[in-house]
Amino acid sequence: MKYIVILASILCFACSKSEQIEAQLSFSTKTFTSERCVDDNCAEVKVSWPVAENVPAASLINEEIGLQLLAYFQQDKTYDNLDSAANDYLNSYEEFKSDFPDAPGGWSIEVNVEKTYESDSTLSFKFTEFNFSGGAHPNSSVYYMNFDAQSGEYLSVDRVVLDEKKMLEITEKAFRKHHEVAEGKSLEEAGFFLPETGFFLPNAMGYEDEKFHLTYIPYEIGPYVMGYTELEFELQDLRGIVGWK
Repeated sequence: MKYIVILASILCFACSKSEQIEAQLSFSTKTFTSERCVDDNCAEVKVSWPVAENVPAASLINEEIGLQLLAYFQQDKTYDNLDSAANDYLNSYEEFKSDFPDAPGGWSIEVNVEKTYESDSTLSFKFTEFNFSGGAHPNSSVYYMNFDAQSGEYLSVDRVVLDEKKMLEITEKAFRKHHEVAEGKSLEEAGFFLPETGFFLPNAMGYEDEKFHLTYIPYEIGPYVMGYTELEFELQDLRGIVGWK
């Protein structure tokens, strides 16, 4: 009987270890497409994003990513899902074509989300968005979402940037170098948009390719023609300034 108990304990331990190995965070890719045409012109919605699986933290990650995807549609409305958001967008296109039948071209929204960083403690996802709903030119944006890999909790900026003052100093120096702004010349004089509070960190900050990335999108700190300002820093150079492991 003693040996049977010992054997049962070993088997239970082995099963437990097997379950732990299997219960690791993993991702699959999901896509959503929808299109509606008026004569030869069409409006289309294309979305691609990773879906977290296998662990309790997955539900929180998926919920936050889902909410961010909906935010790319009309921000003054609330949607239950991508179907309702896409239908509203496509309905707006049909109404526009009804009011302006001679307006050329179509509309489109494309959003692609990719996991750019994963460690035992941190996850980063990069959102790349393109949209065109008429006008002089299309618009686009980049955004990062950062998560606690264990709990699935979304990490607010203050939990990513631990020393904002130091990060501002480092970023402004890199920003000036990137745009070749001479020492002693203000960024306003160089044509950049700054609030009364002065230089600021961009909305898009996250981990990618083992580095910390900051991206200023068009209109955020400069005119559309300036395009994107993408800055990157080695993680080891930001110890104590940003949180990572």
